[in-house]
This record gives sequence, C-alpha cells and structure tokens, in this order.
Amino acid sequence: MILLFLFLLVISFIPVQPQTKKIIQRSLELPKRVITTDERASAQPLAAVKEEYAKVFPDLSGNREVELEIKVGDTLSDIFQKESLSAAALQTLLEADSEYLRLSHLTPGQRLTLLISPDNQLLSLTVFPDIANTLTYTLKEGQYEAFLATKEGKWRQSLYRGRITGSFYNNAKEAGLSAGQIKQVSAALQDKIDFSRQLHPGDTFQVLVTKQYIDGQYSFESEVLAILIKSRNKSYTAFLHEDGRYYDKDRQGLSKAYRRYPLDGKRRISSSFNKNRRHPITKRVTPHNGTDFAVSTGTKVYAVGDGVVLRAGYHAAAGNYIVIKHGRKYTTRFLHLSKILVRKGQRVEMGDLIAKTGNTGRSTGPHLHYEFHVNNRPVDPMKVDLPLSTAVAKKEQSIFDKRRDSYLKEMGSEDIDIALK
Repeated sequence: MILLFLFLLVISFIPVQPQTKKIIQRSLELPKRVITTDERASAQPLAAVKEEYAKVFPDLSGNREVELEIKVGDTLSDIFQKESLSAAALQTLLEADSEYLRLSHLTPGQRLTLLISPDNQLLSLTVFPDIANTLTYTLKEGQYEAFLATKEGKWRQSLYRGRITGSFYNNAKEAGLSAGQIKQVSAALQDKIDFSRQLHPGDTFQVLVTKQYIDGQYSFESEVLAILIKSRNKSYTAFLHEDGRYYDKDRQGLSKAYRRYPLDGKRRISSSFNKNRRHPITKRVTPHNGTDFAVSTGTKVYAVGDGVVLRAGYHAAAGNYIVIKHGRKYTTRFLHLSKILVRKGQRVEMGDLIAKTGNTGRSTGPHLHYEFHVNNRPVDPMKVDLPLSTAVAKKEQSIFDKRRDSYLKEMGSEDIDIALK
C-alpha cells in the first residue's frame, strides 16, 4: 500500500505533454444558386417596402409628417397656427420664398407636406404648385433653403382646323381651342386683322398648338406655334420664333419688340444684378436676381414686352408684385410695388402701364426691383440679349425658315405659296 501510494505521488508530479492540434481539411461544396421566377419568392430592397409597411418600420426620430390639401380660404399663416408653428418660422420661410414667390397665394387643390420636430420646429416644407414642379424648403443653420425640381415632360403638337360661320371665338372653341389659346391667336394677329369685321362665313383657319404632358397627363401648359387664316381676299400667317415673338411668312415681326427699361427713360440704379450680394437687411450673402431702380413711390411701371400676367398679389418679402410670362422663354418680375394695375391671366402689350413703384414688403426704401428670367433662370436685365428688331435677325433667318416650313408641313403643306392660295 505504501509503495502504491509513493508511485501515484511520483506520477502526479510528472508534467503532462500538450496535445498536438491536428488540422483536418475537408472540401465543402455549396449548393448552386437557384433563380426563381416565382413572385412570392422574389426579394425587394427595404426602401421599396418601407412605405407600404410603414407600421412595421416605425419612425423613432419623433418627427411628425403632416400632409394636407389646400382648400378655399386656406393660408400658410392659418396652417402654421393650426400646427402650433411659430410666426418667426413663417417669416423666415417667406424670406426664402422671395426667389420663387409661390407661398403667398396657395390655390385650392395644391398639396403640402410638412416635417415637424418633437419641439414643434418646421424642418422642411414641400409644396406641389402643379404636376410639373415640386418646391422644397429645408431648414439649415436657422435658415430655409429652397430647391425647385421641375419635370420637363413631353411636348406634343396638335392641329386645329375650323371654318368661320359666326364669330371667330365661337368657331375656334368649337374646333377645340381653349380660351387662352384663342387669346394668343388674337394677340399675334391683332395688328393685321380685325377678327370681328374682316372674317366672313366660309373663311378657314388652322392653328398648330404644342401641349406639355407630365407622366402622360396634360399639364395645361400650351403654346400656339403657327397660325394660318385664309379669308376671301387675303391670307394671314404667324409663326412663333425662338425669341417668343410671332413673325409672318416673310420674317416680319407681328408684335412690338422688347424694351430694355420698365420705366420711362433711364433711371439711377441703386443695386445691380449680383449673384453674391450681401442682403442689406438680413446681412446674409444671397443672390440679388434683379436690378433695383432708385425712384420715388408712385413712379409708373410698364410692361417690357407682350405677355400674360402669371401672378399678381402680395408677398411678405416681395411686397406687392407682378410676374409676366412672355412666351415659353422669357419671364419678367416687378417687386415692392405700391399699386398693382393688372390681374392674373390678363394679356398685356409692351408699353402697357402695369403698376406703380413703392416700398412694400422687406425693403429699405422706395424703389423698383425688376427681374428678367430666361428659361426660368434669372439673368442681368441690363445685359440680356433682347430681340429689339422688328424682323428676324439675319443670323437667325435660316433657323426661322426651317421652323416655319416644318409647321406648314404639319398643317398639310410644304410650300408657302401653295398654302396661301
């Protein structure tokens, strides 16, 4: 027993040899990828299903999103009050809107989306003025930044034909033209023909119109491209050129040329067009998209070209303002007016009295803020290349002729002399 005990004791003090690791290598064959056409088995990205299954993916930020549709009588001020948003935020938002002037007059049917933080701060506002535009204001460093996204859509041409049996307006309506398109026809040829006296039963007319479609839906934006009226004794033509003006078959202008200044004579400029100007009130570097004329309150303001009043009203930052559309290419804006003398939808001609200067809105003194936009982008009104001649410029004649001939082809004739017989 004693020997056995001693043997076990000695054995316990002998160090144990570490076991060596054995690496066993085996080949693993994975199953081949199987692509199924079964719709129930297809996977979608998380973003694609989040909106549909929003309850499964709760927003843990605490922000709330408010979607609403403008009804008759609704104002932005009422909406802010209902959502318990501050008047200071509204003022800051309207200041950012001075570039687009879309929030002062919301129209029934427009949609708004507001993103509001838990402490009732407006983080962003999105407005859909029409099916082509989406305007978003986002809060950044205490100020709102505006971003306008525009869908270009597709323009499609439509030809309308008719015969005079009574008044031109009624016959044109029967042919399918809208009231606005008929006004365009009348305005283009108003200096050439008296529609109430010089047209007789049996006379014919053709009007080529282009319409804008967004995602297959008519946006109600249209433009008259060409007009051909055949009366007993004479034929009348009008073709829209790239400068937004109408010319006859011989390239002669049918409407008055543009004028450089919206005021009588040259006036002192107190602030020029400047993309990097420091705002005199907010002290922030913001673009000055127009030209300021130092004139006293009540100075007469004139339209610089033929067009249609797109908007006219009051804006907290711009004061009383007018926006005039001159064809598809040009737009003019007049801000801080004391009196507006035109209304939305009214057609004006170059030289028409449209307003009187003032000091309304956010302004440091009486003056006229005048803007000129080309293809919806502001340019320097004092330097923009305006069509000032009464005929198509020589360097543009080949372009005009090609466009004129293509319009005539759409109207059923490739030869001008044949078309006018």
